[in-house]
Amino acid sequence: MPKKRNTKLPAIKQLPSGAYHASVYSHTDADGKRHYESFTGFDYNQVMLEVAQFKADKKRAKADKSAAVLTLGEAMLEFIETRTKVLAPDTYRLYKGYTRNHFKNLRDIPIDEITQVQIQTEINILTADHTPKTVSNVHGFISSVFSVYRPNFALKTTLPQEEKTEIVIPTEEDIVKIFEASAGSVLEIPVLLAACCGMRRSEICALRWENIDFKKNTITIKNAVVIDEENKFVKKTTKTVSGTRTIRMFPLVSDALKAHREANPETNDYITPRPNIVSNQFPRILKKNGIQHYRFHDLRHYTVSVMISLNVPNMYIADYIGHKGEELIKKVYGHIMASKKSSVEDQMQQYFSSFVRK
Repeated sequence: MPKKRNTKLPAIKQLPSGAYHASVYSHTDADGKRHYESFTGFDYNQVMLEVAQFKADKKRAKADKSAAVLTLGEAMLEFIETRTKVLAPDTYRLYKGYTRNHFKNLRDIPIDEITQVQIQTEINILTADHTPKTVSNVHGFISSVFSVYRPNFALKTTLPQEEKTEIVIPTEEDIVKIFEASAGSVLEIPVLLAACCGMRRSEICALRWENIDFKKNTITIKNAVVIDEENKFVKKTTKTVSGTRTIRMFPLVSDALKAHREANPETNDYITPRPNIVSNQFPRILKKNGIQHYRFHDLRHYTVSVMISLNVPNMYIADYIGHKGEELIKKVYGHIMASKKSSVEDQMQQYFSSFVRK
């Protein structure tokens, strides 16, 4: 009987002649027939080494197969197109923009010939006229492409240092003015939903009457409206899993929605105007009424600031505004603390001055 050796590699058998033999799967042809590679020799260790080398070469060839025939530009496009079913429309549009506008000097070079220095050079060029966040996003995309089409090439790029972003929180006085200025206009509902419920513009513009439950006094948020590759507004799921949520309406919001429903009893379409109308009209209303400039998204910050001032637990705030983490809450909290810094320092100055006199 041929003798079998204990090994994690394919079985190496000892033949009656005394030679060692191993049969290793190679490939399956177009007709579905499996092919094997044979290794035979009288030195067991040599046969085992040849088998291991064959498997390693096969694994490496498989990993590099697609990279060898694709340029970076082709790889980027293929990466996007093979994920059209899983990418959100706005992410798809963003990736197509990255492919069209960046890494132009490397686009026609085979991906397996591109060096780390070339990637770094392109990132340096990008850094000259783009924010660190944009640079990081573009690099994240290109890293994903390399992980698929050249998995053994780990990018070690130096990225620009992230800038500390300052958020803006509308004052309570300005919020009242904004409510008054938008009352009766197409912005009344969007403004209330953003400032009182912390909803994103994309979520607000995806709301339909079926999402409003006046009996339970709740709003169910499960969709968003974004721009696709053809610059058309399309509906998708919320930004994150945590973005899908059901929140309670406050009287100010529910009263406005009921009045809007009574004024439009037969429509089952979207409750608010398209996102571009909201974005265009909001700054106009602010300017017309002499109100300080804010982004529409800043109304969401106001919601968070109110909840923080009421000592609402961070996890509940994150759940209410549909955030998967507490990053926004920390930014708002930091902004509030910074605004109080001068007052706190004055109190400390007074305390220590009094302490020294004693």
